[in-house]
Amino acid sequence: MKQFMRLSGVSLAVLAGFHVNAVMAQAAEQPSGGIDEIVVTAEKRESSVQKTAIAVTAFDQKALERNGVSTLTDIAAIAPGVGISKNSANVIIAVRGVSSQNTNEIGDPAISIAQDGFYIQKPFGFGDSMFDLERVEVLRGPQGTLYGRNATGGAINVITAKPKDEFEGKVAVGVGNYDQITTEGMINLPVTDRLAVRAAFTTNKHDGYRTNEAPARAGDDADSQSVRLHVQWKPTDRLKFLLTGQLTKIGGVGPTMWGTPLRFNGTAIDTSYRPDVDGEGTPHSLPNQYIDTTLRTIQWNGEYDLGFASLVYLGGFRDTDYSQLRDLDGTTSKSAYLLPTEKVHDWSHEVRLVSNGNGRFKWQIGGYLFREQENLLSLFQSYAVANPPSNIFIFSYDVKARSKAAFGQASYELIDGLKAELGIRYSDDFKSRAGYSNTGSGNVPQNDSSSSNKTTYHAGLIYDYSPRNMVYAKFDTGYKAGGFNTVPGQNTLPYAPETISAWEVGLKNRFLDNRLQLNLSAFLYNYKDQQVSVRDQTVGLSAVFNAGKSRIWGIEAETVFQPTDADRFDGSAVFLHSEYTQLCVSVAANGSCLTDYSGNRATQAPRWSFNLGYEHSFPLFGGTLTPRAQTHIESSSFYGIENFAYQKQDGYTRSDLVVTFTPENKKWSLQGFVRNLENVTVITSAVASTRFGTYSYGMAPPRTYGAKLTYNF
Repeated sequence: MKQFMRLSGVSLAVLAGFHVNAVMAQAAEQPSGGIDEIVVTAEKRESSVQKTAIAVTAFDQKALERNGVSTLTDIAAIAPGVGISKNSANVIIAVRGVSSQNTNEIGDPAISIAQDGFYIQKPFGFGDSMFDLERVEVLRGPQGTLYGRNATGGAINVITAKPKDEFEGKVAVGVGNYDQITTEGMINLPVTDRLAVRAAFTTNKHDGYRTNEAPARAGDDADSQSVRLHVQWKPTDRLKFLLTGQLTKIGGVGPTMWGTPLRFNGTAIDTSYRPDVDGEGTPHSLPNQYIDTTLRTIQWNGEYDLGFASLVYLGGFRDTDYSQLRDLDGTTSKSAYLLPTEKVHDWSHEVRLVSNGNGRFKWQIGGYLFREQENLLSLFQSYAVANPPSNIFIFSYDVKARSKAAFGQASYELIDGLKAELGIRYSDDFKSRAGYSNTGSGNVPQNDSSSSNKTTYHAGLIYDYSPRNMVYAKFDTGYKAGGFNTVPGQNTLPYAPETISAWEVGLKNRFLDNRLQLNLSAFLYNYKDQQVSVRDQTVGLSAVFNAGKSRIWGIEAETVFQPTDADRFDGSAVFLHSEYTQLCVSVAANGSCLTDYSGNRATQAPRWSFNLGYEHSFPLFGGTLTPRAQTHIESSSFYGIENFAYQKQDGYTRSDLVVTFTPENKKWSLQGFVRNLENVTVITSAVASTRFGTYSYGMAPPRTYGAKLTYNF
């Protein structure tokens, strides 16, 4: 705690000079100039982002377009303290060093992702369906009271654009290197003064980035299509309904691995060796990899104004069919393929009663229910036999999960400007799995279950000491449900829930006649039983263990400086210290620790990270030309709790350039972009296994460039 107090006192003042901030959502210009506000629902009620006592960064539609954000992974380049990587088709999000590498059928993410309030448990292909958005909100820190389920590290809320009361539409087409072609469109129709519909679509297709994978087809390609329809009905002034349907299809080769043969230190893998990963890939074997995913979502939301409060209901169903043939070793060897097939059905319901008005006392109460059912058949295969494939491992399961919760949060303005907040949530979780595994000794029944519950709390003080300045201090607890592992040759190994206690102080400020924004926050997390993934280097599979204790503390600075209506500087700086203070993953019969990783850093937790950007608008040809340069800088990090050298991502700088021309009538726009100007190779996963015989890596995109033409009507 002494560290935290020193941090909040001295370091905040030091970082204030960085002139850095998350690229705050850029709304329409105010007549008087300066930085406009954006309204968010981070606390499940509408409020200005600068009046919300959470470390939240919001990007509205214009900011997303200006920054060229088209996928979830693009958010990491402009949001402070956020790292987004992929383990094949699975999106792994880290916020302030908190993440979950456990992406199997029992695993839970550490960061909650929701679209229009619908929680997404398995983000297969989620980044391929981000289009026609109103805004994206990134909440940093535990959100255990209002969000609950798997929000120990934070939450990302994606809010799509809803039907409006006026006719509008747009179409866009883009081209780029790797033969990329993208299309996007939207039409908004006010059918009557009570009924409106909005339809939107997007497609993305490009060749694989890893051009050196012949004789196999190049991996890390794209072939996705998504369409969405909103129908909004307001039968009375007090009542409104929204029905949404979305369909997304993903095909092509899919994510790929780069592999190189192992080096050994005696009979053990040389964990001190880090190969030079080639961004162009390495030759792969046949058969070709592929991915085949279909996602269907239906959401139904309703809201009724009771006068003193609003009754809100959010419900939805998400159906996912996922299949993928993956080359695990990333070389011409044919002995390590994985073929998972998953059919997942999710139901989500939330009911809230939210107080209305601007009085001193504000409150909300609610209930939440989530159910998931999954049928899984996963085959670990070899194609190196006469009549391929041979199945080395077989896993066949029916999986069920249920989470239910009741929550409430209230605030009271004690005196003018000073507000106290209290919140509480009770969560109850259950998981079960029935089926069998076959690891070479016949079918072995695997019938397991896990249940856990927890009450989490929130307390805070917020002081608005001027209309444009706020200071807050808060304490939160969070929890993530436990589960169980299946390790070949061993009994089922359970793991406990993880819990967190988090302290945070923050400042939100506007200066210089609303032209300078400076937000600061400092935080301290104490984890108990944090769930960490440990990979068996012989078998090649991973299992989850509980770190006895872990501690994370850090500081963030965000700024936007808009000296004129034509100039804008923005950026962020984050210092992060993460440490597993007690982490033993193997214990001897006498109780002594055989494998101790205490003192190691968390995964995806660079000590320093920076986002910096500048844009200037030039009058040109009766319109506006706006070039924008932005860069992301971060220090080294690891893709494994062991902190082995082969798991290390060295520090790097990755920059983008986006140039947009818009005529005065704003009927169309033309945007050109270059991403990853440095063409730096950034890894997104790291694996070493004697069964695979390789060090294997996933990679982020190389340098890409292209242009997009948009027509508005």
